[in-house]
Amino acid sequence: MPETVSALFVDRDRKVLLGLRAVWKRAWPGHWDAIGGHVEPGEVLDQALIRECREEVGLTPTRYELVLSEAERFPERNGAALHHIYVVSDWEGGNAVNLVEEHDEIRWFSLEEMAALPNLTIPDLIRLARASLG
Repeated sequence: MPETVSALFVDRDRKVLLGLRAVWKRAWPGHWDAIGGHVEPGEVLDQALIRECREEVGLTPTRYELVLSEAERFPERNGAALHHIYVVSDWEGGNAVNLVEEHDEIRWFSLEEMAALPNLTIPDLIRLARASLG
């Protein structure tokens, strides 16, 4: 089964970095989501997380924790996959930059702003970010 990794970057101001998925994406087009992508064959999860973050936003996670692993909730629509979500609390690379066409936009959100989004991929992202902040 294909696997994905996603990074919930949480900064010192208690804001979370999300990417607005491009409208041409098969899964969750036009929805805000954590940064990440597919695990390549032979790649371990940590390697995939670091690679995806570097490729998509130019940041290298240095402190992170796996907080959720679950099967795709809508396999008939999005394809079967096993998703792994990490909270990233420290990184190198300065400010996040949208480096790929997979996101129409990237932006930092407070937990309240996240909760108000009508187009968040899964509500669990708010719970996971909130739990990481204590």
